[in-house]
Amino acid sequence: MHATHLHNRFAKKEVRRVRFGVTRGQAILFLITFSLFFYLLTELVFASVAEGSAGKENEAVVASAPSLIVQEVTVREGDSLWKLSVRYQEEANMDVQRLVEEIKVINELEDVVIYPGQTLLIPIPQS
Repeated sequence: MHATHLHNRFAKKEVRRVRFGVTRGQAILFLITFSLFFYLLTELVFASVAEGSAGKENEAVVASAPSLIVQEVTVREGDSLWKLSVRYQEEANMDVQRLVEEIKVINELEDVVIYPGQTLLIPIPQS
């Protein structure tokens, strides 16, 4: 008879410790949620600040409108703000980058994407 292991039924059993508190997975989930919440909060705050400042920029353009002649242009296939600015640079008497920014402000564009058929206003200062 082989007895490789004898079990003593009177021996103290190993006590398993119960872990109370936060597990690693719960901590990671909390940090991700916390970060996402503050990211969205800051986006909301900065979006409302940006909308307020955009309105002031447009008011400044309207205030300077008497000194500007505005030319209406219909966007054609293949046009971009840069190409339009190069085309009207001499009439506007500004460098191309500044004219792109002026066109964006006057037309209330958030970025440089324009579409064929779209009507844009090009600022031309009075001589």
